[in-house]
Amino acid sequence: MLQRALQDDVWDVMMIGFNILNQSAREHVLAKAIEKNIGILIMFAVRLALSRPKRLKQCIDELIEKKLIDPSVINNKDPLNFLIHEKGAESLVDAAYRFCRYEPGTHVILSGTGNLDHLKENIKYILKPPLPEKDVIKLKNIFKKVDSISGQ
Repeated sequence: MLQRALQDDVWDVMMIGFNILNQSAREHVLAKAIEKNIGILIMFAVRLALSRPKRLKQCIDELIEKKLIDPSVINNKDPLNFLIHEKGAESLVDAAYRFCRYEPGTHVILSGTGNLDHLKENIKYILKPPLPEKDVIKLKNIFKKVDSISGQ
């Protein structure tokens, strides 16, 4: 729908789903939004799969089964563990917010919570510097074929 909407020159802002697991908006929406100077709000930066290891494993298994992820490029037992290291992220939630925050063409990363401490933690992650380039490249490579999962 957004690809069709981008054909019209009436939009100032769009809200899109984008996260580590489904980066398809980069190609389908963000490039054109940058060209048209449209502000982008990101929803779904963190879904259940990026905050609950059991759900992440289920999502990864589903993507492997659908042949959207090559199982040889991912540790199926702890799929995104490579992101957690001294110069990287302190958690998957941290990585998820930073991944979205520093994607070219994004302007606002939405965070849904009713808990003040949780909100403060999310803000802390969003304000941190970008993830290491090698980690971002690896994420892009692993999930490059995925366009059908939100991670919920």
